[in-house]
Amino acid sequence: MQNTQIEKAIAWNPWHGCKKISQGCKNCFVFNMDKRYGRDTNIITKGKTTYELKDSKCPPNSLIKLCFSSDFFIEDADEWRDGCWDFIRRRKDCIFVLTTKRPERIKDCVPSDWGEGWENVYMSVSIENQEMADIRLKHFLEAPVKHREVFCSPLIGPISIGKYLDTGLIKCVNVGGEMAPKKDVRPIEYEWVKNLYLEAKERNIEFYFHQSGSMFLRDGKNIGKWKLKEQIECAEEIQKELENSF
Repeated sequence: MQNTQIEKAIAWNPWHGCKKISQGCKNCFVFNMDKRYGRDTNIITKGKTTYELKDSKCPPNSLIKLCFSSDFFIEDADEWRDGCWDFIRRRKDCIFVLTTKRPERIKDCVPSDWGEGWENVYMSVSIENQEMADIRLKHFLEAPVKHREVFCSPLIGPISIGKYLDTGLIKCVNVGGEMAPKKDVRPIEYEWVKNLYLEAKERNIEFYFHQSGSMFLRDGKNIGKWKLKEQIECAEEIQKELENSF
């Protein structure tokens, strides 16, 4: 989904906390945010005031980004997940979007009436390099999901996902760089973005470069930005350039 859509989305974090499982987690913003307040992100806690999403907070046709301070399919939240499914089932008039690094758990964590997926649930799998692309996309494509997107962010290495896009099951490719302090940030390169754009374009699949990251290298020069708003603007400019060039 486009930045403009996500920016307007309602945040729903029924639980907080996560556990790092791959290189993409190294500079996770949730861990960095919790560190400032002396909070242990590895302890997953049910939200005292955020677990239940009130109907008054989400009018019909709302877009709701779900569990962005954790992973919806993390094992520690298994006993709480059904309550979220109940709400999502009832609110068919809203769209729910979530991203996971644990696609192998999807089939075991969906409700009994899930079938091949619900129309109002969009899922993305997060991948950061070729190793994780090959591991996670296999599970993601085998899982019962109605609307699939790929979230290549933070992209820390070149990725080719053409064979996975050839299945016709993935509707959108999102790409983004890493936002982290200068001493920690890992670069994203223009060629990596361009190659993913071309793989998507060749198959008529939506593509969005949503964030350039703090270190976006082009011809060896860092054109990334340090403020999030500027990173988004930079990415939008690159996207327009790609669309006009190919």
